[in-house]
Amino acid sequence: MGYKPKIITGRVAGTGWPIDGHTLCFSQWDYDPENWHLYGWDDADDEAVMLTVWQTENEAGLSLYDTLEDFTAAWKAKEWEPQGVFVLEPDKVEIVEVKQEEQKNDAREKLLAHGIDLRPRKDSDKGGILCLPLDKNLNGDTQAAHPDWTPIACPNCGRKCWKMPEADKLQEAQGVSLLCTECAVKAGFLSQYQNNQRKPGGNRAQRRRAKRERRQ
Repeated sequence: MGYKPKIITGRVAGTGWPIDGHTLCFSQWDYDPENWHLYGWDDADDEAVMLTVWQTENEAGLSLYDTLEDFTAAWKAKEWEPQGVFVLEPDKVEIVEVKQEEQKNDAREKLLAHGIDLRPRKDSDKGGILCLPLDKNLNGDTQAAHPDWTPIACPNCGRKCWKMPEADKLQEAQGVSLLCTECAVKAGFLSQYQNNQRKPGGNRAQRRRAKRERRQ
């Protein structure tokens, strides 16, 4: 069964933004259970949402538009693209109706049981490893397909790989390490997967045999 988030309609209050008093649709995901993510809204709430998005993106320095008039024109023409995820804390949303309960992903739960958590990275996360695509694994002209990528040598093995602009931001803001995909897998996954490590005393049959011999 695939994962599905919890979805609700909720009345917003206490934000100081134009959406206060409006009932919008929100989702809540397992990777961010502390917040409600804006999921949708009715046509009657469109202007309030538009003004709120304009205000919040502007205050965060993320807006691609210089004026509200330009932003409004792009919004109404459906040319606006979100510059981040719009979230609200639980105390800002009063649940009106639960549209869908959360449904767990069986495959992901099995990974979690082995200590492997696959989830989108949050701004508050620190450290970790960013996988850089190895040149040998890419088909065609990488520079033409991704003109903003930069060729670099893997800091560990020295093989040619490619760095995207976000890598420098993640290094500076969150202290991530950069490795080619193969080195990243070895350093961040296989080294922690205990089933790949030989246990002292041999395998199970060898340990049982040694135990019987000690008893005799």
